Amino acid sequence: MNRRSFLGAAAGMAGALMLPAAGTVQAAPGGKFTFLTPFTLSLAFAPVLYASASGKFKAQNLDLRVEVGRGAAQVVQLAAAGQVDAGRTGGANYMSARAQDNSDVIAFGTIAQISPFVVISAERAPISDARELAGKIVGLASFGGSMEATLNLMLAHAGVDPKSVRRERVADGPASFAMIEAGRLHAFFGNTSTVSRLRAQKLAISVMHADDGVPGQVYVARESELTANREAYVAFTRGVVQAVRELATMDDVALLQAIALMGRAFDIPGIDKTDIALQDLRGNRELWLSHGEGQVVRNDPKQWQEGSKLLLDAGLMRATDRKLYTNDIWEIAVA
Repeated sequence: MNRRSFLGAAAGMAGALMLPAAGTVQAAPGGKFTFLTPFTLSLAFAPVLYASASGKFKAQNLDLRVEVGRGAAQVVQLAAAGQVDAGRTGGANYMSARAQDNSDVIAFGTIAQISPFVVISAERAPISDARELAGKIVGLASFGGSMEATLNLMLAHAGVDPKSVRRERVADGPASFAMIEAGRLHAFFGNTSTVSRLRAQKLAISVMHADDGVPGQVYVARESELTANREAYVAFTRGVVQAVRELATMDDVALLQAIALMGRAFDIPGIDKTDIALQDLRGNRELWLSHGEGQVVRNDPKQWQEGSKLLLDAGLMRATDRKLYTNDIWEIAVA
């Protein structure tokens, strides 16, 4: 199992990613299928990691390789360039890119039906409404990706001038909360994993969920690849759906066993702290199952329609006649 991180690219390449040239990826069953995460491996990506570690992909003759990227926007870029077969990115970020009419990358599944992001602030000075972000300094793990798209959409809904919110690039973790305590930030964006780590340290945090009304996290690939190598994407989707449905039935003992299995196959920071890891996996599981077990990974047409309208009204996406998603792969995978 490949454990390399894209973060280890040679410094002289100015951060360029050491992947095969566009057009050389072999996505057919029996060949390498490269999946890109937007950030460091975590249990948020358990549907893919567990499907791999438990042999679900192997059973379908899919040789999956997991790589780690540097932000949600990069996932779309590398999928468009043909340097990865599939990746996970934020729904709002993807929809905005798709509407630009300059790539054939399309969403073939939704893994987190609602946003996985939360706004973390101090309990002594909590931020509980998006309107309270006006004039504040907010930390983000990356600029131009799904976190920032979610922030912008929240501000638009709240009628807050986005220019009034200063953005700082920060790590998604305890170090950012230390910046809040030092008065250098008012809040920062994190996810379920972040909250689990902070609460395990008994830090006095306040958490506001960032449900922005659009699909939370989606799987994307080039539209042409979905056609040319359909069997590989069906195998990938089927494996992920099977993994989520299996994880959904597990009690805490079984979940800890699943975490240990993933830990033996992948370098996942922090999973040795089993109490935190268990909370993390439980929290992420809610996102995958928020529309019901029968809808796991399916793109919800109503949600996509409402989400695109929200983005258009907020000026965060331009009008387009292009279809934003396809359920063709999902329908074959779950048949």
